[in-house]
Amino acid sequence: MQPQQSKPVNWRAWILGAVVVLVLVIALQNSQQVSVEVLTASFNAPLIVVLLIAVGVGALIGYAAPILLRHRRSEKLQEKGLKEKN
Repeated sequence: MQPQQSKPVNWRAWILGAVVVLVLVIALQNSQQVSVEVLTASFNAPLIVVLLIAVGVGALIGYAAPILLRHRRSEKLQEKGLKEKN
């Protein structure tokens, strides 16, 4: 028999799971109605909805920002490379 090789721990999945559980616990404990003002709009909503929207927007920004920065950096490098060739 061959010795079993241990699989590496996927820390990213564990951290993501812990963050999801933490957000759900906090959101479920905050179900009261709150008044929210965004620019000129004002509305009442359960705090759980406001918290989940804020987390979603934050996650979207955290996901998209590095992609956009990487894209801009590669465009600048390409422009620099083209200028040097001319």
